[in-house]
Amino acid sequence: MTILKKLTLLTIATISLKAQTTMCFIENHSNVSTADTVKLNGAICKGSKSAQEMQNEGWSTDDIKINNNNYIYIFKKTTTNDINIEEIENRVLQKIKNQKILKKEQDKIKLQKSMLTAGKKFYTNKCSSCHGIDGEKHRYGLNPINTLSLKDLKQAINEYAIGKRDAKPMARLMIPYSLLLTPKRINNIYVYLKTKKEDK
Repeated sequence: MTILKKLTLLTIATISLKAQTTMCFIENHSNVSTADTVKLNGAICKGSKSAQEMQNEGWSTDDIKINNNNYIYIFKKTTTNDINIEEIENRVLQKIKNQKILKKEQDKIKLQKSMLTAGKKFYTNKCSSCHGIDGEKHRYGLNPINTLSLKDLKQAINEYAIGKRDAKPMARLMIPYSLLLTPKRINNIYVYLKTKKEDK
């Protein structure tokens, strides 16, 4: 049995049964043997239905409380709603979809937190002394790294790594660091710097 079918059956079992409870009564009735045939007052009985008639309509007598010549009947009735299987399946599918969306959002938040933590750690230990706490420092006429897009940041680091920027004064300092900067670390640093910029 598929998960959808199991969930649908569980949902049907949950919503298809509807229980009703009502209370009716008679006062000052001295004959116990005729109590079930006398018209009852209150609730849906309204002086027009006896206990016997209530039972004929599908109500079961859940309890009878007798105090002197007063009788209180508690009736219960369980009815089955009309079930539209397609509608139930759609509701179950929507619930599954909503749960998937929620999980995806939670996973995204968890990943961003992980990237932020890793990016902060690497940047603080290896990059902040030259580029500033927020990546805001101008060095050797270059733009601050917190102004670069992710694409431009990756390209600049790659150019240091492959020796394309070796003529520039910063190259000697950057080459060893560029070799440590994997694409994942660059992404983490970018997320960290972007968050720092947004916080200001």
